[in-house]
Amino acid sequence: MISQSFIDPCDSPERLAVLHGYEILDTPREADFDELVSLAAAICDAPISVMNLIDRHRQWFKAETGLGIRETPLDVSICRHVLLQPGITVIPDLRADPRMSSNPLVTADEGLRFYAGCLLETAEGYGLGTLCILDRHPRQLSPQQKIALVTLAKQVMAQMELRRSLRQKNQLLEQKDMLLKEINHRTKNHLQLIIGLIQLQIRQLADPVARAALVDTSRRIMSIAAVHEKLYQADQVETVNAGMYLAELIDGLRGSASAQTRFVIDLDDVILPLDKAIPLALVLNELVTNALKYAYADKSAGDVFIELKATAGQVLLNVTDKGAGLPAGFDLKQHSSVGMKIIKSLTRQLRGEMSMLNMSPGLQCSLRFPF
Repeated sequence: MISQSFIDPCDSPERLAVLHGYEILDTPREADFDELVSLAAAICDAPISVMNLIDRHRQWFKAETGLGIRETPLDVSICRHVLLQPGITVIPDLRADPRMSSNPLVTADEGLRFYAGCLLETAEGYGLGTLCILDRHPRQLSPQQKIALVTLAKQVMAQMELRRSLRQKNQLLEQKDMLLKEINHRTKNHLQLIIGLIQLQIRQLADPVARAALVDTSRRIMSIAAVHEKLYQADQVETVNAGMYLAELIDGLRGSASAQTRFVIDLDDVILPLDKAIPLALVLNELVTNALKYAYADKSAGDVFIELKATAGQVLLNVTDKGAGLPAGFDLKQHSSVGMKIIKSLTRQLRGEMSMLNMSPGLQCSLRFPF
């Protein structure tokens, strides 16, 4: 005769790995599980109801009514014997079952006599534990009670899956957040390195035209760095309050303006995704810098008006001054300075429209793009 070894399903490494993956063992009691256990006891008219999970050396109760304990050793567990039996298992008299007849929970005075449990089974077929009801008298369950117990067991598994999914989602968000912080940190360092190299080149150049071009390039990269720094400090992931964001950038631009320059700002709270907030901020930087550079001669006193509004599905940015205005014959479409190329490129990125209007005196630059 060839003997066959019996593998206890409780010892299955794969099953235990799946069970521990839910990270539910030894967690506090929760009302959602307590209510399902109480409902099972009420429907089945049973004094004891348990949601248990079978670990390697113990059975642990996430929820119970009628027992008053949180776990028992595995060798007295009744539920361990049904881990290979999907669906519901009913044992009318535990003393008549060879597997249970010597169990101290059964043989004791006023011991357990009736068991009905439904396997808590994963989609992959791993049995994690049971939702069960117990009684101290032999009995049966009605067909309706069996259906109810199976339904409640499915709700238990649904709650476990929901918690696992939410935990996994939070873990992914934390990983994404850490990755973004690392990218932001490296981007900041790279921009600072580029600025430093350009400034080194400026000090070595004697040609005033070349120096002016590099100074202008350095200023723009510093502006990009400032835009990035504001977002990095705000620790944004997906959206930003553009009104508050632009207000902080304007505070930074005040340092390059004359002490007599007055900024008048009217910025609404406009929540934008980052792929719109960043080009909007860079356009603002170019327009304000141009106003400070060209509107008022020799950095004399002047006003710069900045307005951000969101109406009728569009975002409107106005930058207005009371200075010299556009030179005669200026054509926005034909103008090809570096600054205008940047503004046009950013406007296309926003799928918007840019207009410039001489106010006599002054100039109003308007950017509109879909909200």
